[in-house]
Amino acid sequence: MVDHFLGLQTGFEILNEIRKVVGSVSAVLISGISKEEIERITSEGGFQGYLEKKNLSAFTLAKTFFEVLKEKEDLRSETDIFLLKMEIISQFSGGVAHDFNNILNIIVANLDILEMKCKDQPEVLNRIQSAQNAVLRGAEVNKKLLNFSRKQSLHPEIINPNLFIADFLEKSKNIFSENVQLVFNPGSQEVFCKVDQTEFANCIMNLLQNANEASGGKILIETDTIVLNSKNKSLGLKEGNYFLLRVADNGKGIDLSIADRIFEPFFTTKQKGKNPGLGLPMVFGFVKRSGGRIGFESHLDVGSDFYIYIPIEDLKSDSHFINLESSKKTIFYFSNEGEFSSRTSYLFQGLGYRVLCFKDLNVLESNLSKIQSETILVSQTWQEEFFRWKEIVMKAQGSGLKVKFFYFSSSVDLENSTSIPWPISRKSLENHFGIL
Repeated sequence: MVDHFLGLQTGFEILNEIRKVVGSVSAVLISGISKEEIERITSEGGFQGYLEKKNLSAFTLAKTFFEVLKEKEDLRSETDIFLLKMEIISQFSGGVAHDFNNILNIIVANLDILEMKCKDQPEVLNRIQSAQNAVLRGAEVNKKLLNFSRKQSLHPEIINPNLFIADFLEKSKNIFSENVQLVFNPGSQEVFCKVDQTEFANCIMNLLQNANEASGGKILIETDTIVLNSKNKSLGLKEGNYFLLRVADNGKGIDLSIADRIFEPFFTTKQKGKNPGLGLPMVFGFVKRSGGRIGFESHLDVGSDFYIYIPIEDLKSDSHFINLESSKKTIFYFSNEGEFSSRTSYLFQGLGYRVLCFKDLNVLESNLSKIQSETILVSQTWQEEFFRWKEIVMKAQGSGLKVKFFYFSSSVDLENSTSIPWPISRKSLENHFGIL
């Protein structure tokens, strides 16, 4: 961002000096001159955009940043764009929250003075107390904004996350509707993470509330230990040990057109007044500040899936890396890239399978003709070209190839043993595929 007038030099001159040193950089011009003149200078000076000072605000700054980023999308991965976008929103949210906090402090101070001076006026006191309660609600909203922007202090402690979640669910089970089935599948290994207990509890609560509101009747809470080395590095994570918290529901799912906005502050798909849109941003902020990563995937009429990865502080010695070289059987997995397919592939490997992922059915079909031993074919009903995949499977079986097939489905089919109903858990995969 470059101001037009900067003392002895113009923004255009400063930008040229910067580019001589660091090369090509994107820049946005800020000026108070006429719109026509700004447009001319923007074009001649090689600026990527401009902002009129009379329209300068956090919103217009963010909007201009996003427009510049959009022009450079082909140079960055989708993940980089998303993280940079969230970082920009985070910075502006933090600034707004701090300003709002100063305003709240002034209001609180004046209300306290009024309260002392109006002790003998019950009606006025009631109004003052009502205003004080409103300020407290505003402070809670502000706290969530600060959490999202990573400017709220954490007080991390070493905890066993599986025991913490189990205890939390036991105390919170009454908040869920009677028709909602809550399934908790904790990982078998004893692990310890360093997290702020209050914020971790809020994180779990927000994920569960989100699933409860969307649920078609079942919520899966699953935890696991993810151990990654250089040979099996995946899931968008660095080498190391991670605790995974997964929350999945079988609700209506979220449209892809808005899926990348769910972590933005105040964005909500609920009715106006029902939800302030700060729950998921708070989760995002907590995970980032805890050194972890959050993943999300949703499919219409199937459900939504949240994945939270938090670094493990201490892992018992019986943990082990997945040994891909010992795999005896092969799975051909037809699926697009995403959190669910990455997680499922990791679990297949843990069960002893060699997993080959295919996004192109033509490539999958050509590889089928080369198989020498029994191979299992896996896909999901919401996958594009699923029915063509099924035709290829039937054709392969008819030609005498040693293949079995399973598919993940959004509905329960008790008469079909090859159909595995959503949400797919570690236990359901173990039941169908066994441990080699």
